[in-house]
Amino acid sequence: MSQDETTATVSTEEERPVHPFEKGLALYEQKAPYAEVIELFEQGLTLSPRDSVGYTCLAWLHLLRREGEDADKALGYAHKAIRLDGNNYQAYINLTLAMLITGASGVRPVFQKAMARIQSDEDREEVLSNLREALERHPDLDAAQKVLNWMNA
Repeated sequence: MSQDETTATVSTEEERPVHPFEKGLALYEQKAPYAEVIELFEQGLTLSPRDSVGYTCLAWLHLLRREGEDADKALGYAHKAIRLDGNNYQAYINLTLAMLITGASGVRPVFQKAMARIQSDEDREEVLSNLREALERHPDLDAAQKVLNWMNA
């Protein structure tokens, strides 16, 4: 994210306004309730509506929260992230997870697109780490285990 997206002028670190994405990420790492974190990412998208990463994060948060229509929301956010950045491998992973959870068809080709976009060992480790974290938070998240197994096959 460029600095222009978070503030017009910056004189010191202490005076810099904090973008809602930054606040949301900090709360997520503190394991705050998903509703609080989701609200911050939604606010962030009003400030940065073309930010693929913001939509990717919202898809992830809805996948983890798993309430009501969260899986369908995750599908929509993952699709939007991909439309904004066709190389966003985490958005493809999130789409794969959402498709598994909702029972959508065509999961394997989406997973293969995700894998084709992972360009480095660091990218791969980031995805693996995210999946492991999802399983730590929700051991019964079968979709995350399935994708993890596919990646380790």
